[in-house]
Amino acid sequence: MSVQAPAADGLARGVDGPSWPFGLSGVISLGVLYGLLYSAMRLSISGNLPVDDVKSNVYTQTLELGYVPKQPPLYEWLLWLVQHFTGPNLTSFLILKYGLLAATFGFLYLVAKRIFADPRWVTLASISPLLLYQFGWNLHEGVTQSIALTCAVAASTWCFMRVAERGTTGSYLLFGLTAGLGLISKYNYAGFLFVLLVSALLQPALRARVLDWRMLVSLVAAAVVTAPVAYWLITEHHDLLTLYQSSIARMAESNRFMATAIGLGQALYAPLAFLFPLDAIVLVLFPSAAIAGWAAIKAAVKPGSFDRTRPDWRLLMLHVTLGGFVVLLFGAVATGASHYLERYMHPFFLLTPLWLLGLVEESGNAGKRLRILASVLIAATLLVIPLTLGDLLHAMGPHCRKCRIAIPYEGLAAALEARGFHAGTIIAANRDEAGNLRRMFPAARIVRLERPTYAPPLRAADLSSPVAVVWRGGVGMPRAAQAELARMMGDVTVTPEQISVPWQPYPPRSPERVWTWTIAVVDPARK
Repeated sequence: MSVQAPAADGLARGVDGPSWPFGLSGVISLGVLYGLLYSAMRLSISGNLPVDDVKSNVYTQTLELGYVPKQPPLYEWLLWLVQHFTGPNLTSFLILKYGLLAATFGFLYLVAKRIFADPRWVTLASISPLLLYQFGWNLHEGVTQSIALTCAVAASTWCFMRVAERGTTGSYLLFGLTAGLGLISKYNYAGFLFVLLVSALLQPALRARVLDWRMLVSLVAAAVVTAPVAYWLITEHHDLLTLYQSSIARMAESNRFMATAIGLGQALYAPLAFLFPLDAIVLVLFPSAAIAGWAAIKAAVKPGSFDRTRPDWRLLMLHVTLGGFVVLLFGAVATGASHYLERYMHPFFLLTPLWLLGLVEESGNAGKRLRILASVLIAATLLVIPLTLGDLLHAMGPHCRKCRIAIPYEGLAAALEARGFHAGTIIAANRDEAGNLRRMFPAARIVRLERPTYAPPLRAADLSSPVAVVWRGGVGMPRAAQAELARMMGDVTVTPEQISVPWQPYPPRSPERVWTWTIAVVDPARK
């Protein structure tokens, strides 16, 4: 069974759809409520930043064309904008993260409307990413650029559907703009865009749209959006091929055969791990869907059976999924890529849940299967709440190891203020100190020494303002900190000081623990 594309229904008609929650506004509001719940829980426990956010909090001190070559800057640009209203605190990250998640649900709703006729299935498909570990669990304390990438994938898929349905110059322009934003969200979006367009070429009804001269409008629009980042990469002499080699194909030079073997295995495992537990749920609860899926895959490689007059959107979702596997396998063989992790799979397999749910719907008794899947999604989502809460409290407990959300940065900030530092430059050896101290000193210039090192441009006042150096360990100042301090203030002799800040683990009856830093504060006015 194949569901053909319904008539074009734009954003406005999506708003006028079924009553809440089975409509666009309902899906977006579910995403907002979901974000509010987790934000309230997280803020009530700790204002410390998670592992990925500390890096972005250092970058967004200024608005730059680029920050580090490893990641394009779209996420930081959006964060910089939000922080103009909230300040550089945890709230800004929560607003951006869950705002982008709600927007992703909204765009997936617009995509799913072309795939499912029943608004209840459309709604379930829209929020189905919550049945993926990377969304339902890992999203809350991890994920930065990937949530911007996810939103861009969903948005550009919807825009491409509009291109197929309308074929207007405006629809091509919108597709190009969203594609450009995707390209500056994360580099692996380019893989999704390639797979999407090649998959579309397989269907006669879509091929004509892809080969239309107005696709040049999309290309120009994408080029305009990406031009600032491309200019930065070129003028700063950043080599993306070397970056790819060091991050994805890091084993290739030392042992190409082993790298390829591992890469081939990871190319099959990582997508299934990304789709977990949804793929397992479908396989266990609806085994007939697996039979239908195999039949769909066999039909998907027979172009002669494709509809020649109308787009088959379920077929496109399947082709994008298969194309993702092909790209990963090709990368392993051609380049020795082996570092395929499930958290890198968002661009290739975000749309796969829509195809999986389509299999479940069309393989019989759709109403009963809908109720089962909805019950599983609700139960899983509700179960994750106490599990997340318990994980957070454990990270604040007496036996925590990294203890990121429990570290008493307020006490560190108070110690710096007591020694005369209120504004100026903070040189932090560790990314956690760098990102979190910016919350305490939003007007300060923060330099992070941990790789990838980052220092914002010097301001005129920085050369005459106090400088605080913060690190963990012995009293010997890190060499990189000495070099940065000397660059700013010349030869300065300073005596470091160790400070100990007590903190109370959870629960309150636990023995008190102490966190130790070494600091040095230099005030040019006192030299």
